[in-house]
Amino acid sequence: MMDFISPKIREKTISVRIPIVTKLFVSLFVTSVLLVTGMAILVSYSFKSGFQTYLNKQEEKQVIELAEGVSQYYSSEQGWQILRERPEMWADLFANMNRPLPPRQERGMLNREGFPAPNNGFPRPEREGFEPPDGFVPPSDGMPMPGEEHFVPFGRDNGMDENLSPLSHRIHLEDAQRHWVTGVPPKAQGEDSTERLNVPVVVNSKTVGWLVLEQKSLLSGELVTQFYEQQQSNLFWIIGLAGFASLLVALLLVRHFLAPLQNLKRGANALLEGNYDFSFGQRSNDEFGELSDSFQSLIGSLKEQKESREQWLVDISHELRTPIAVLRSELEAIQDGIRQADTQRIDSMHHQTMGLGRLVDDLYVLSKTDSGVYQIEVSTVNIAPLVQRVISQFEPRVDEKNLQIALDKPDQIALIKGDEKTLEQLFVNLLENSLRYTDAPGRILVSIIEEPKQVLIRVEDSSPGVGEEHLPNLFKRLYRVDKSRSRQHGGSGLGLSICRNIVMMHGGHISAKASALGGLAIEIRVEKVSEA
Repeated sequence: MMDFISPKIREKTISVRIPIVTKLFVSLFVTSVLLVTGMAILVSYSFKSGFQTYLNKQEEKQVIELAEGVSQYYSSEQGWQILRERPEMWADLFANMNRPLPPRQERGMLNREGFPAPNNGFPRPEREGFEPPDGFVPPSDGMPMPGEEHFVPFGRDNGMDENLSPLSHRIHLEDAQRHWVTGVPPKAQGEDSTERLNVPVVVNSKTVGWLVLEQKSLLSGELVTQFYEQQQSNLFWIIGLAGFASLLVALLLVRHFLAPLQNLKRGANALLEGNYDFSFGQRSNDEFGELSDSFQSLIGSLKEQKESREQWLVDISHELRTPIAVLRSELEAIQDGIRQADTQRIDSMHHQTMGLGRLVDDLYVLSKTDSGVYQIEVSTVNIAPLVQRVISQFEPRVDEKNLQIALDKPDQIALIKGDEKTLEQLFVNLLENSLRYTDAPGRILVSIIEEPKQVLIRVEDSSPGVGEEHLPNLFKRLYRVDKSRSRQHGGSGLGLSICRNIVMMHGGHISAKASALGGLAIEIRVEKVSEA
């Protein structure tokens, strides 16, 4: 079926844009709800098992104390016979569980038959003003009085919650051979999920019996279930409140993190519309603030490039217009018969044509070095012979202008990595710049200085000098100093820009400063190559 759907419809059908706000909100909210729900489940299970464990531990302490009391009924001759015959004594143990036990050999503990006295040796309570009727036999200590609830020592179904029922409803006594003696009859193995706590009854360091208590591993029963359900209801309320709180927190966090993103989006839209005056205003002290600063710097850089490009177009148009206008006026004057096409006119037009050609050539070289497509062949180059060769080419013109030019140490060996042809173009441009703008009689000096890791090449000339405010701008395209570096000297204004690009291609650094000779000094630093 999908084969019959057009690609555009299919693309719209499959591509669903989910805003980052929705993604961030859903992620935070779902994570919070899952964490709270997981914690609630763990707390619920921990409460259910931990509470029963606590109850079982408390009962274990009681059974251990009870074992000490049960030991009073043991006879070395008859064993547990007294408890088999008189189960009310078993009830006495639970009636007096919380009372302190008397010493085992305390007087009055044993009756005349040699068995423990009723009520574990404690005095029987008297009732003032009451005499039992004839023939009435009072119940044994520990058994209920008339009108009181009857104690069922062996019963199970007494209407009480098993987890909260007295120990007497879930405990029985076994002899040393694990035969039932008294108490609640034991359940068959596997009858339910109860666990059995076995506490030994010790007499004279000998185990004579076992108290066996049936305990639940998990909470059960009506009362316990009601209590557990109440706790579950509270947990559900907690989950709901926590979910609502996480919803609010997620909304606040999304709003907080989305604000700088919206600001960045407005900045990007401003750039698309060509507005380079956009400002982010107050920034945050986090990664979004750093991103905003970087974006603001990008806007400033693009604005500078835009202004530089516009100025470049204006300047290059002006540079091209001047020689073309001169040529046009000369040719029109000849055509109109105002001037004759003599040698002087032809030389003037030739001079303008050569200047225009140099400007076009410089523009071509500059565009190639700017775009990074200028190919160079890197090799090890000794700077001194290369500079000396370029100086030799300039000597006739230097002499003609009544200047002096020299290399400080012509025999020096200073090796660098670079393209020899391109480096030659670099020094030609530098010497051409000094030759044009140095007043006669003047001096041009080239120095090569070896530093620990770099080679410093300095080309400096005598007056006129350049003001400090102009030095940072000398390497900009078509930049000229109005007075000492004017267009009348015939330069295109691109020579130093080309020099900067060539030095950068060789991984070096170029700068301008005032010369000790009174003029301008251009310094170039490139990485030094150690001699093999």
